[in-house]
Amino acid sequence: MKKIIATSFIVFACLSISAQVWSPDGRQIAFFYIHNIEDIYLVKPNGSQFKVVDQHPERDFAPQWSPDGQDLIFTSVRDGHHEIYRLHLKGQCVEKLTKNSFDSEDGSYSPNGNRIVFSSNRTGNVELFSMNKCGGDVQQLTSTPDFNEHTPRWSPDGKQILFIGKEEGKESDIWIMDADGKNRRRITQTPESEFHASFSPDGKKVAYVKVFDGAFEVHQVEISGKNDRILVRKKGYQAFFPHWSPDGKQIAFTRDVMEGTEDGLPALFVVDLKGNERLITDKNSF
Repeated sequence: MKKIIATSFIVFACLSISAQVWSPDGRQIAFFYIHNIEDIYLVKPNGSQFKVVDQHPERDFAPQWSPDGQDLIFTSVRDGHHEIYRLHLKGQCVEKLTKNSFDSEDGSYSPNGNRIVFSSNRTGNVELFSMNKCGGDVQQLTSTPDFNEHTPRWSPDGKQILFIGKEEGKESDIWIMDADGKNRRRITQTPESEFHASFSPDGKKVAYVKVFDGAFEVHQVEISGKNDRILVRKKGYQAFFPHWSPDGKQIAFTRDVMEGTEDGLPALFVVDLKGNERLITDKNSF
């Protein structure tokens, strides 16, 4: 293992990455930050103690916490294509979990920490897979030609997986399936694109981004697809990557071109379930 030192977007390109995620104890938010290149950073929810935890000349992004809060898995192109790595926070060392010539990205731990679900194009199409926490015992969960699955997230009880699905020639929707890949169904089905989905801590709701009438909105919806609500909307602005706090009372998200920040550079916010927003940091957290 290796020792380390402590706008506008095409919608499809946004499907397969996540920017900020709350630690299991709620004390920190991990995210990737662009200066000259993407690195993994931590910040406290009050905006203090902004620090880099991974610094590498190649892009590192899409961090996800282990259930015990000791590790972060993330996607990197340090080998020339997308692979999944694990960062051990205590020892500040990195190990590579996926080892092939295809792209593997968007890793997410199961609630017990034993397995990691991820997306990969190793079959010629972007499908969902799982592996054990050391990168072995890879199992293919989906097999859907002309349909791409991205950004999988395990439900808090470990029984289901949330993901973004994009059918050929159509906009992306939020989907859910059993952890073994069975019983797939849509949560959203609209003419607009929906992506960047995450489970609430109780597993009953989903926060996600919807593109509508010039705005990238943050929504919450029940996993049944009912009672959809807009939490964040500002026409001409883009909100991305909503992720729930462990107590379920707030959602962290990134927004670009906001008052007090340099135009075009996203800032990190939280919003409560009544739609009240608070700026955490105006560092470029995207």
